[in-house]
Amino acid sequence: MKESTASFISNMLSVILGIVITFAVQGMIDRSREKQDVRSALQLVRTELASNIEDISIMTDYLKQERRSATYFLSNLKNLKACPADSVSFHSGIIFADASITLSDDALQLLKMSSLFQGIGDIGLGMKIIRAYDNCASIAAGLNRHVENRNENFEESIDEGSVAQFAQGGNINITDYLKTPYGLYSIRWLTTQGDVGLLTDVSDIEAAVEAIDAYLQGRRRRAR
Repeated sequence: MKESTASFISNMLSVILGIVITFAVQGMIDRSREKQDVRSALQLVRTELASNIEDISIMTDYLKQERRSATYFLSNLKNLKACPADSVSFHSGIIFADASITLSDDALQLLKMSSLFQGIGDIGLGMKIIRAYDNCASIAAGLNRHVENRNENFEESIDEGSVAQFAQGGNINITDYLKTPYGLYSIRWLTTQGDVGLLTDVSDIEAAVEAIDAYLQGRRRRAR
């Protein structure tokens, strides 16, 4: 009887031990999958933030060039006909070209909708990511406001009925355009705006990208 009881207890312990081991292994697998999912999500966030930085740089460069082009025309206002035709054409194409910027936050929304944000396990990194996307939204709003103000000046200087008068190969005929009071005003307006670079401080975005890199590299080192 004692042997039967001992055997039963031994068998039960084996079963319980097997269940515990199974749950432990499954837990390890689940944690490993979660870490991989977190890693993949952060890589998407990094890619998106890096792309946003590039888009901001392109838009900033364009607006700075537009201001330089406006300055070029004002500097040569009295002898514009003597300027090289290719230079006039280039700067005319820059002035009031269609421009807007939309920065993506799809990767952030994916991270928020899942439980992966909590899985990062680094509050500091999470805060940097949120600040980075807030920075993206602020920069996009500032740049688009600048362009909207610019467009309002353009619309005042050229109404719909007179666009053809100044059109030349898809660009503004800058010589005729500058002869109009509003045309001259709008070009001058471009040169009096503050440095657009002040609207495009991407330090918070870059800090988040660097923090993600450090996090992922740290994970790889620990995995080894």
